[in-house]
Amino acid sequence: MKEKKEWTKARISIIAAIFVVGFGIIFLRAFQLQIVNKEHLGKKARLQYLKTIKINSKRGAIYDRNLKELAVSIEVPSVYAQPHKIKEPRRVAQRLARVLSTDRHSVLKNIRSSRRFVWVKRQVVLADEKKEELRGLSQAGIGMVKESRRFYPKGELAANLIGFAGIDSEGLEGVELYYDRYLKGSSMLIRTEKDAAGRTLLFEDVSARAEGMDVVLTIDGTIQYIVEKALKKAVEKTEARAGVAIVMDPYTGEILAMANVPSFDPNNFTRYSPSYWRNRAITDAFEPGSITKAFLLAAVIEEGLADRNDIFYCELGRYAVANTVFHDTRKYGWLSLRNIIKYSSNIGAIKLAERLGKERFYGYLRAFGFGSRTGVDLPGEATGLVRSPQRWSAITLDTMAFGQGLSTTAIQLVNAMSAIANGGFLMKPLIVKYIRNHEGQIVKRFDPVVVRRVISEETARRVTNILIGVTEDGGTGVLAGLGMGIKVAGKTGTAQKPDLEKGGYAEGRYIASFLGFVPARKPHLAIIIAIDEPRKGFSGGEVAAPVFKEIAKQALLYLGVFPEDGPTHERVTTVRKKDRNPLPENLAIERQVVPDFRGKTMRGVLDIAMQMGVEVNLRGSGTAVMQTPPPGTPLKKEGAIKVVFR
Repeated sequence: MKEKKEWTKARISIIAAIFVVGFGIIFLRAFQLQIVNKEHLGKKARLQYLKTIKINSKRGAIYDRNLKELAVSIEVPSVYAQPHKIKEPRRVAQRLARVLSTDRHSVLKNIRSSRRFVWVKRQVVLADEKKEELRGLSQAGIGMVKESRRFYPKGELAANLIGFAGIDSEGLEGVELYYDRYLKGSSMLIRTEKDAAGRTLLFEDVSARAEGMDVVLTIDGTIQYIVEKALKKAVEKTEARAGVAIVMDPYTGEILAMANVPSFDPNNFTRYSPSYWRNRAITDAFEPGSITKAFLLAAVIEEGLADRNDIFYCELGRYAVANTVFHDTRKYGWLSLRNIIKYSSNIGAIKLAERLGKERFYGYLRAFGFGSRTGVDLPGEATGLVRSPQRWSAITLDTMAFGQGLSTTAIQLVNAMSAIANGGFLMKPLIVKYIRNHEGQIVKRFDPVVVRRVISEETARRVTNILIGVTEDGGTGVLAGLGMGIKVAGKTGTAQKPDLEKGGYAEGRYIASFLGFVPARKPHLAIIIAIDEPRKGFSGGEVAAPVFKEIAKQALLYLGVFPEDGPTHERVTTVRKKDRNPLPENLAIERQVVPDFRGKTMRGVLDIAMQMGVEVNLRGSGTAVMQTPPPGTPLKKEGAIKVVFR
């Protein structure tokens, strides 16, 4: 009996010891899990039922001035894999490669990743049957989600201007980059939970995120097409290295077209070298050559140093300055100021520059905007180079008279020529008309901006009369003349390119250019053409002037501009019926009376006129000060409203 009691006590002790050890182990394990490894295990647990998703808003569209789509966003599938769920990676990789038309080895390497989520191929275009086949792989760890992909419906049209967006809807070049903060809207990082079946449960309102805004450009898609077609034809014909062209409204500074050759397709931008993406019209600085004589002429006339019939001795084509001898293409003797520009005499230009002096010449070059960015809303604009007079050598004044020793960009040149065309005002180039939200409300408008007055209206008129001679019989730019009763004012440029390796200038390498505006006395368009290293022909009058003619002729016909007599620098603009927009509700009640245009900018007047469907004649520049008929009078069905600006 005693032994039985001892055995019972022993068993109790053993069981108690087992419980103590067991509870001790449980306690230690609990301590390890809840104290020592708390953070690590909590993170693993959260990964099993929590997931963070980045949701991008739909990127805003880009339109031309007539609301034609240039860039839009479409939803396309992106294919992903969850490698830990894939049991037969080789078989899955083979099927995926066939459906996605991609390399099997790269797919296999991807889905063997140690990560829980990997992209297989993003933003793919798939036929319906291939989508069904992909859905059949969902149990094998393959899935699809919809993402927003940028699409450019016009292909190469204005590609260097518009730029492109990357796979994550981020602007990378051009307008897409510069206005990315407006176009991309806002993204959201939201935390979701997964149920027992692995399905995602959303507890946040994703509709609250801001959508991207639309950007409406000043570009006219039709004029852009005309320019690109003519420029490409010229580059191919002359076997040139490249070419740029810009068309600008000289009164408002709005850019109607900006073209580059060669260009690229932004839908497949990765297939092109980055050199094709560059917008040479604003990024490439070059010596302008004889185009500079137009601005030298303006400075001389503004300072009262010469008139069109004043004569200068051009040294029979040979003129020595310091240790340098300058030459003309012909042995000119006495030339009038008008003929110095018409025949583009270098020696005549030197005589003008010497009369003007280096300080004043430098001041006018800077006033016309050379050596400074124009402020156009595009990335990568170059400043060009105009050295201060303190750094000029004994011959710098003379070489700069015919465009050597300084560098400019195409956008600077066309903007400076616009100042002559519009009566003396340097404008800020505009590339965007307005930005609107997804509800169609305008949130930011870009009105014309006068930077400064450079020359007087009288000087601009006299310079224009001389520049017209360049495109008439005997002038260097005769091939830019339109005929048709429409005068062209402009200047040719033939600039030898510097040799950056050996110094001096490279033999046989030129930039041929033409810069002008049309119609000369009632300007609608300022245009620059620059052809880089043409092999067939080299002068601006031979290579670039015909391109100007082709673009100007087609663009004016498209705009409905016809020959019309009138005072210099008075511009007549007719709002065409096909440009008219539907009448907004807030203007409908005013349709039967003449609106009040006084105090408004030219753009403001045009906007109201197009909305109401009335014709207007715009004369002068600046702010509207007078109109006929007066505001509030009955609106007649026929006839235009005359608006005078000062």
